[in-house]
Amino acid sequence: MVKSTLFVTDVFSSSAFIQIALGGLRKMSRIITITSGKGGVGKTTATTNLGISLAVSGYKVCLIDADFGLRNLDVPLGLTNRLILDISDYLNGICSLNHVIVSHRTLKNLHLIPGSKTKLISELDQDLFVNMIQEIKPLYDFILIDSPAGIEGGFFNAVHTANEAIIVTTPDKTALQDADRVIGLLEKQKMNRLSFIVNFINPSKVEIDNIINQLHIDYLGYIPPDPNIIAANNKGIPIALNPNLQSGLLFRKIANHLSKQEYNSTMEFPVTQSKQHFFLHRKLNKFKLSL
Repeated sequence: MVKSTLFVTDVFSSSAFIQIALGGLRKMSRIITITSGKGGVGKTTATTNLGISLAVSGYKVCLIDADFGLRNLDVPLGLTNRLILDISDYLNGICSLNHVIVSHRTLKNLHLIPGSKTKLISELDQDLFVNMIQEIKPLYDFILIDSPAGIEGGFFNAVHTANEAIIVTTPDKTALQDADRVIGLLEKQKMNRLSFIVNFINPSKVEIDNIINQLHIDYLGYIPPDPNIIAANNKGIPIALNPNLQSGLLFRKIANHLSKQEYNSTMEFPVTQSKQHFFLHRKLNKFKLSL
């Protein structure tokens, strides 16, 4: 067996890959796009820390960096040095999916599919991206997709694969206006559930109630302005790993709230048979991967 961080030895098995390719091993994941109308509101930090918090709670979690061209989800996770291949290599048929997925250093039930620094998500085949989600869906409890900010083509590609969305905003008027616009677009996508997080706020109940009345979707929680978050991101040690800090505890509370939401698991996405990848189970007999 080849010892490498590229082989996800704690989750993937050859039998699992084969069953997925054949349409078996059905386990319903919650597929959630984390997005925002405005850049710079803390979307990637939220994705990182929600993923950490859910993994700490024992859930199997996959984070997908769909912010192509600006890939940075690996930085707060502390995984930059472990990246060799990325999602575009898989979608372009260069490698198998298990060569792209990287395990977190300490939380082995948390995995990252890194985005591309050289391609935009809008340049890739949307059907292949959807198929990839279908391939990994049976293996995870939560799949969190870090979407590009704004409402360009990459945004629609990211939200097309999800059945839930979390909008990250700030109390800034323009951020709330942009969040409301994104919510309107997502409602047309017929998402199962829309929720929001308010970042950079020390709220009063009145202020939160005003934001809820403006956005009219589920409120998950807030994160205050906190220099510890920036320091944690720079170290590659997400703040949610430290519940003794206020922001770390708040991220865990938000994740707990998220995990307890009622969920309609009947939504399925079509898999385009003509464009399925066969790299998925190529030479799997060489690797003794076990659940």
